[in-house]
Amino acid sequence: MKIGIIGNMNNSYFSLARYLRDEGYDCELLILANEPVHFDPSCDTFSEDYSSYCKNVSWGDAGDFLKQDFSLVEKDLAPYQFLIGNGPAPAYVAKVGRILDVFIPYGYDIYSLPFFRLVHPIRQLAYASVARYQRKGIRESSYILFDRTNKAFEKVIKKLNYPGQRIVSPAPMIYHKDYENGWHEKTATGPLAVQLKKLRAESEILLVQHGRQIWKNSADQWSYKGNNLLVEGYAQFVKEHPLMKIKLVLFEYGDDVEETKKLVGQLGVENAVVWMPKMARNKLMTVLAASDMIIGELHHSWLTYGVALEALCMGKPFMHKRIDSEFSDDYPELYPMLHAFSAQSVYEGLTTEIKNKSGLKDIGKKGREWFMTYCVNRPVAVIKKMIDEKSSAIHA
Repeated sequence: MKIGIIGNMNNSYFSLARYLRDEGYDCELLILANEPVHFDPSCDTFSEDYSSYCKNVSWGDAGDFLKQDFSLVEKDLAPYQFLIGNGPAPAYVAKVGRILDVFIPYGYDIYSLPFFRLVHPIRQLAYASVARYQRKGIRESSYILFDRTNKAFEKVIKKLNYPGQRIVSPAPMIYHKDYENGWHEKTATGPLAVQLKKLRAESEILLVQHGRQIWKNSADQWSYKGNNLLVEGYAQFVKEHPLMKIKLVLFEYGDDVEETKKLVGQLGVENAVVWMPKMARNKLMTVLAASDMIIGELHHSWLTYGVALEALCMGKPFMHKRIDSEFSDDYPELYPMLHAFSAQSVYEGLTTEIKNKSGLKDIGKKGREWFMTYCVNRPVAVIKKMIDEKSSAIHA
């Protein structure tokens, strides 16, 4: 049985394709027409063999939905008996009369695409049509695999009235095998390696926040990251520890980069902040590997998302906002972390934990173990079971 994975937002689904292929499944990845360049498979591997099972298709841009020749979609999906999708995949699959076996959303595809909203008049009819078919495709999906979210976001999901089975689990977003067993040798040269070597030589403590800068200007409520809270808490810590050699690495990624740079200047910590350009994951992981701590989102409470899983995969202590009571019913234990949700809690967390390197190392180690159990082994096993059950039914 041939498996088709539709869409590769955040490179999460390229990771899934590799895990399934490692298990002997005939699996291919279809890359949609409008996906960001830095989520191309080449940005998340050191190998070139992906070209044999990753294919670009000419469709997938929701703004062109009404112009689409759906006979091409039907043709592209014809070789696959088991379909896994994300992004607008449910809409395209439903439009051609197919059913997704598993919908694995990443966020926008479940909180925005299925619902009517006002966009530019030129695109309004297309997005209204996408919303209709996205809802249809999601509701017809055999399974949804999506981890528990915060209470407010769960209410959005309930609006879809999904009648099938939701598997509460993260997708296997990170292909850990590319980032272990001597992988540093592949990134030991070049400008980034030189910059990181210099940074480490100059810094007792190196902090990284690599998510998007969105805290002031956001198109929707779910994209807010609370980056300003990190900068404010960090600035307080830096001013109270003038002799400590500490650096915070931020990335030029997101709508509020300039706003964050202004805030850094206003707080007078320009010399303690390093800006790096948006980069591919196979370079980004080098930065994370060099860090002492990684900071995630501080505005909303989440358990698993791209930044979190990248931190856990690298075995680094992780600071972000997580209201444990929202997630504890779904897991026998949650990964250890540093809780932060305000500038003051960032400051207090740094003050309490930053010098406890052995304690931080233990947090990172246990986080990595949790990642392997709940973010790799369990979801891969669940998806394999779905595939095997359908294969058995087809050949019965």
